[in-house]
Amino acid sequence: MKLWLYVGKNVKLRLNSGQIIQGKVWDWNDPEDIGEQEIVIGDHRYGESQIMVIEAMD
Repeated sequence: MKLWLYVGKNVKLRLNSGQIIQGKVWDWNDPEDIGEQEIVIGDHRYGESQIMVIEAMD
């Protein structure tokens, strides 16, 4: 996934656990730092392996 494309956008995530998350993506971490891409929404980080579907809302 190209998670960096969502920085600054409102998104809707469907996680592998079935949980739905909506919010603005504030930051992105690349795989060199932590082993996989992550996006930051609010105070939470979501790794690429947790995300089933990501959809831009705006």
